[in-house]
Amino acid sequence: MTNQSKALVRAGLAGVLALATALPAFAQKDGTVPHSGRGAPAVATIEGAPLRIVVGDENSFQVFNADVPGVGQIFPSSSTGTADMGWFVRADGVLYAPDFASHSGSATGGLGTYTPFQAQTISAVTGDGSQANPFQVTVNAVIGDGLSSVQQVLYVNGDNYFRKRLTLTNGGKGPVDARIFLGGDIYLAGDDDGIPYLEGATTSPGGRDCGSPASYYILYIPQTPADTYTGTGYSNVWSQIGAGQLDGSAGGTTCIDNGAALQWNRTIAAGESVTIEAATSFGDVPDIAQFGVTNVVPASGSQGTSVNVTITGVGFDPATTFAFGAGITVSNVVIAGETSATATLAIDAAAVPGFRTVTATQTPGGLVASRANAFQVLGAGGGGPIESVALPVSGSVGLLLMVLALVVIGVVATRRRAL
Repeated sequence: MTNQSKALVRAGLAGVLALATALPAFAQKDGTVPHSGRGAPAVATIEGAPLRIVVGDENSFQVFNADVPGVGQIFPSSSTGTADMGWFVRADGVLYAPDFASHSGSATGGLGTYTPFQAQTISAVTGDGSQANPFQVTVNAVIGDGLSSVQQVLYVNGDNYFRKRLTLTNGGKGPVDARIFLGGDIYLAGDDDGIPYLEGATTSPGGRDCGSPASYYILYIPQTPADTYTGTGYSNVWSQIGAGQLDGSAGGTTCIDNGAALQWNRTIAAGESVTIEAATSFGDVPDIAQFGVTNVVPASGSQGTSVNVTITGVGFDPATTFAFGAGITVSNVVIAGETSATATLAIDAAAVPGFRTVTATQTPGGLVASRANAFQVLGAGGGGPIESVALPVSGSVGLLLMVLALVVIGVVATRRRAL
């Protein structure tokens, strides 16, 4: 039996034990929240492989990993609905959060006072789980202070991580200073205890199991670079989110009941939106936690043209290569540092218009990272499908004058024929 197989067997046995002891352990856990009596959140469940992801309509989650059968990877592990993980938004001194008190169990007492997300809706699962058409769930919610949110949850079969994209829109009359958090009380394989851990390349906090060497990790991976993070005891994580500031610390050697979180600070102007992207992984440390592409500028180019682009990301090394798909030749790659590179794209005249996945390969490390829809090929001359056209005032006036002139000419001509 291989070491990996042994690790999975140990994890499976631990999972059985965890299920058998889940309720007594929960009763003794600090920060237990009394049930509110409200109905449980509506959920949509992505039946993927190896991950099964339960998404709540108030931006909460529970995750199951087929490599550790029957054990939820977020506390409480016995919950088949959503658990102690989710998005949080702090605006004008008010913390908005999932309605943990309506869950089947929760130990989020350290959060203090918060307002649950309101007027939420959740879609059915769409997609087939392929790279080209991932499973997707969309959640809409009203936050408060003029803010609303749209969350997209994405999963590709075969990955040991899933992605989340949260867009906040300010429908109010003035700017809003928002602090956005993603965090959870992690349950490493079959054990509520773990050692806080930080994957340094991407500053991804989380935890690893208490084995030596560790064989299982849960990480919060900031695909939009985060302002700060934490990885520590679960109750401390909730207290930091409740206070509105994470401490920028993670790691250690002591096995504790742990959790982790990320934080982004944004000022959102009236009528504007911001989008935050992150992933959460379960098991081996995935490539995207060590190496990734975050952005391409400019993000489009026309058929038959040459475009100089800047590619940002993490973990770039001097031999990193990039691919933009069929019909695009990449040359003149210059790695400016671990987080930036420049390149020249030659877009063939016959390249198919549309969005492209940008793929980066780290050499000789062998890591591969991709960013879907990071670049768009436009039709020749920059043309693409035109959905709507808004003329500037001067253009509208000019068009109106031209139409009036044509009408006048037509009237004059008609009168002359009549004479």
